[in-house]
Formats: sequence, structure tokens, C-alpha cells
Amino acid sequence: MEAIEASATLRFTRVSAQKARLAADMIRGKSVADAKSLLSFSPQKSAALLLKLLDSAVANAENNKKVEDIDVLEVWRVWVNQGPALRRQIQRARGRADVIRRPTAHMTIVVRENLKAKEEARAKLEAMKAKKAAKKVKKEAAPKAPKAAKAPKAEEPAAAEAKPKKPRKKKES
Repeated sequence: MEAIEASATLRFTRVSAQKARLAADMIRGKSVADAKSLLSFSPQKSAALLLKLLDSAVANAENNKKVEDIDVLEVWRVWVNQGPALRRQIQRARGRADVIRRPTAHMTIVVRENLKAKEEARAKLEAMKAKKAAKKVKKEAAPKAPKAAKAPKAEEPAAAEAKPKKPRKKKES
């Protein structure tokens, strides 16, 4: 049985590839839930972009590849490549101009089913079903005990001879 893979790509992102690789290295090999929590608490700009990209890859797996359980997905591959640099000019002294390079990056995330986690989840589900069935059989096999008739309560003599209550005082206005 082969694992199902789904990917998502974000191109021409206005962040440097070197900075984006720091966030990408954090999530490589992690489960999708762990990767989302890591990225959501990371202060980097690239982490927010990778979080959106991860959500897109999970949606692709769910809708295009028909993955039933999202919890068994893991971040299999992540890579960040350098994109074209946007060139800008800044004016300098004596009529000169310097070039400012604004870097861009291309990011790709590939998620796939973790077969080991999938088998564990399936085994856990089967164990729960078997336990429930055994409990049901045990409940049906046990004979029901007839309900005992309740004995009438004897009146307490102290309760019958209770002191009468005093009347309430009226408020004077």
C-alpha cells in the first residue's frame, strides 16, 4: 500500500529564501498538527506564509486525493528556493544611484499519509469497537434482578407533634 501525497506551492513570495528556510526546517518531518502549532507561534513572516501553504496542502489532500483522516498526515518534504530579485534604485550623492535587491522565494510543501500512524489509528478504532461489543454482550447476558417493593415508612412521632410556627411580624412604615 502506497502513501497518498499532496502538495502546494507558493511562488514569488516577498521574503528571502534564507529566512524562509529557517521556518521550513522547523516543520520538516512533523505531523500536520505539530507543524501548525509550531508555525502559528513563530514570529517570523515566513512562518505565517508557510502556515497558509500547509493549510492549502492539507486541503489538496482532502479534496483532490480523497484522504479520509487528516490527523494521519505528516509534512514529508518542504523546500524553499530562491526566486528572482526585484531590483529597485535608491538615489545617492553626486547624481549616482545604487541598486537595492528585494529577494523573493518559491516555497513548496508536500504532505503524505503516515502509514504507521494510520495503522495505529485503525487498530485503536477496532479495539474500541471490540470493547463496546463485549460490553453490550455482557450487559445482555446478565439477568435483570426484579425490583424490590419499597417498605412503607413509619411516621415519626416527633414529626407529628411538631411545634406550631409563630406568625410573622408586620413591617411598620
